Amino acid sequence: MSYTPAIGDYAVVRTNGVFGKLIRVGTLSRWNHVIVYVGDGWIVEANPKGVQLRPLSEYDGMSLAWNQHENLTPEHRAAIAANARALVGKEYSFATIFILALRILGLKILSNFAVLRYLAKKEGYICSELVVTCYDKAGISISDKPDYLTTPGDLAERLMYQ
Repeated sequence: MSYTPAIGDYAVVRTNGVFGKLIRVGTLSRWNHVIVYVGDGWIVEANPKGVQLRPLSEYDGMSLAWNQHENLTPEHRAAIAANARALVGKEYSFATIFILALRILGLKILSNFAVLRYLAKKEGYICSELVVTCYDKAGISISDKPDYLTTPGDLAERLMYQ
């Protein structure tokens, strides 16, 4: 039996394709994407086309792991979903991907330039940053890292300790 997500749940996803594989290899994780469930069969995600509202059914047949043991009140869940919906239409953050790539390549010192951090915080969202931001705005901390440095693998690791 598969899990039926509740509003505000997030899932880590293992997608197919070259970029998914690169993310998994670079972050040493089985997971390369994160989505947040906003109800009625819809999710919000950040992908290279920007932050989008999409049907959950697009992930049928893919490997998903839901944060099904999260202790969230109905108010938290509603706030997370509202925060996610409010970000629909925002841009994708290629600057954040660049910073994460520098860190993965062992060039952490280059990723600390103030201009890169500024662009990463201003430009848009990557998938894991989107989820962390939505939870943070609802008063729930799910990452010890800054939102723009959190990866799908970090959120997957969190699921193991629920």
